[in-house]
Amino acid sequence: MFNRTWRSLALVTLPASLALAACSSEPGEAPATEATDRDTVAQAIASAGNLSTLSGALTDAQLAGVLDGSGSYTIFAPTDEAFAALGESGQLLLEVEQRPLLVGLMREHIVPGHITPDAIRQAIDAEGGPVTMTTMGGGSLTFSREGDAISVSRDGTNSATFASEGTEAGNGVVIPIDAALIPQGATNAGASDETGAAAQ
Repeated sequence: MFNRTWRSLALVTLPASLALAACSSEPGEAPATEATDRDTVAQAIASAGNLSTLSGALTDAQLAGVLDGSGSYTIFAPTDEAFAALGESGQLLLEVEQRPLLVGLMREHIVPGHITPDAIRQAIDAEGGPVTMTTMGGGSLTFSREGDAISVSRDGTNSATFASEGTEAGNGVVIPIDAALIPQGATNAGASDETGAAAQ
């Protein structure tokens, strides 16, 4: 799940960080919202007001069932505005023909475990700099902070900022982000496939 630095740090500090995040927060910081006990990550996403595109994408990618299960996951959830910012080429990713690509891209937004923004913030502070986690898809997400704001980048390329402190569900955490972690080449590939199909 984590790289060497983050893994060793997590074994020592993450349980304490999670306990601290559940009990308190720094002045001026809003703690993660707690969903009802029966809410799963998938349910928390479906009931959020600004994650409807993601909810549909997870269903299309057949990942909603995973996020409804007993395993614990944290998802860095692009908002509806983040998906809209991808434009027409981004919308092509939601087409049936692009489903294998969509599955891979969605897996890069998910990491195993119950990890709150406050725990990530404390890990960055303890490490004295960025920390990295391994995604469900095998890629890497790197987290850094400037003041209270936390940024996440995928494989050192495109990045997003946490849009809120997120929601703690019964089986994980939903953390909205202001951009989709989708490489430019992926959306271009979707558009190229569509153009090629139309030309045949």
